[in-house]
Amino acid sequence: MGVATRSQAKRKRSQQQSGSQEPPPRAGGGVGDPDPDLDLDLISLLPDGVLGDIISLLPTRDGARTQALSRRWRPLWRLAPLNLATRGGGGIVDEAAVTRILAAHGGPARRFAVSNLALAGLDGWLRSPALDGLQELDVSYSAAASPKPAMPPSALRFSSTLRVARLGCCHFPDAVAAGQVHFPHLQHLTLRLVTVSEHSLHTMLAGCPALDSLVLKNSYGFRRLRINSGSLSCFAVHYSDRPDRTEEIMLQELILENTPCLQRLMHGGPYGDCGMLVSVISAPKLKVLGRLTDGFGRLEFGGTVFQGLSLITMATTMRSLKHLALFNNALSLDIIIDFMRCFPCLEKLYIRTYAWVMENVWPDKPLDRMECLDLHLKRIVLGFYLGNKLHVDVASFFLSNANVLESMKLVVEPYQVNDRKWTEKQRKQLQLESRASSSAQIEFATLLCFSCPKDIHELSEPFEHIF
Repeated sequence: MGVATRSQAKRKRSQQQSGSQEPPPRAGGGVGDPDPDLDLDLISLLPDGVLGDIISLLPTRDGARTQALSRRWRPLWRLAPLNLATRGGGGIVDEAAVTRILAAHGGPARRFAVSNLALAGLDGWLRSPALDGLQELDVSYSAAASPKPAMPPSALRFSSTLRVARLGCCHFPDAVAAGQVHFPHLQHLTLRLVTVSEHSLHTMLAGCPALDSLVLKNSYGFRRLRINSGSLSCFAVHYSDRPDRTEEIMLQELILENTPCLQRLMHGGPYGDCGMLVSVISAPKLKVLGRLTDGFGRLEFGGTVFQGLSLITMATTMRSLKHLALFNNALSLDIIIDFMRCFPCLEKLYIRTYAWVMENVWPDKPLDRMECLDLHLKRIVLGFYLGNKLHVDVASFFLSNANVLESMKLVVEPYQVNDRKWTEKQRKQLQLESRASSSAQIEFATLLCFSCPKDIHELSEPFEHIF
């Protein structure tokens, strides 16, 4: 990369402004030599701080390679904000390499991400001056460690600068959480395979006034979680495994007491919903809800109560809700219609059923006009679609009644997607010519593996990842 001096850059701008026809000087002064303007390096004229920020956004290996660009760039690598991320080879972190990098780094720190850690090393790394001013902390001990190691108190020393924290495979001693836990700028917190007491978790959340998203993945030690947050917009809890020990406590009661900014409330994983109570006291902006299952203990908002997926009482509606995901073993249109009445502005409905037969396909009571079907419902995703008469009837119900429907995705087996004869037969059975919305499109797709993305707060369509 050629490096332009400030005088060269100034002369180039002057020529452009004056419209001078004088040809620019050529490298070497010879006729036919290449135009140096083609190699003009204006990036290197940027201040050190800006160049350091650019380097810090690169992967660690690529950031180090910038030293070879020119003498201008050579010292910047050691002074740029540190972005150290390693996943190790074969699941083993090169602790010596991490130690050397921290010892050699002379600039501030932006991100520190290491996983599969052994017991030694982490506390010393976190105390390193090279991590002063850290903004993103992503650390996890080895999942094989038993018992789970304690997160060292040094993890709390970044309280004034930390914005993102992802912590895994550890436990939080009450003494740590009871300390000076105040993270005024923390926006995203993920706890994965973490054991923390109910008191300590509440203490941590109370010390995060700017928290935007909270993700709890396979974390234990708290039976009840009461959330009061003026900033939280996304909360997700995920249990993909049963507890290792029967005495481990799973979340059983979630109370959204005062969450004026909450837009997403998500629950995932095959475990953890049995008997769970979810009480929504104040969440006026709630937009995304799911997945709800017939194993849920109770869902309450206002005076409306669901037991499992069955409506017990309906006293209020929630017009803010736009996206809803339902997973149930025996699909009933009565159940789905009750949810559409409670959430009249629903735009996207995701349904997954494991049943080979579906009971009570058509609703028991006459169907009155519904605001959801008439004005709002635009997308439906039906998982485990078998193509039998019962499933065709359910899909046809929505096609015949959803006046503004834009798309319907039917999730089928991979071999069915590629069977043109089968898909054409399904289209005929669905009687697309009589659909209420002439613009509604039908899509046959295969099942995606269930996953709970690490950065779920960044997904615009989180439920699309589980269908």
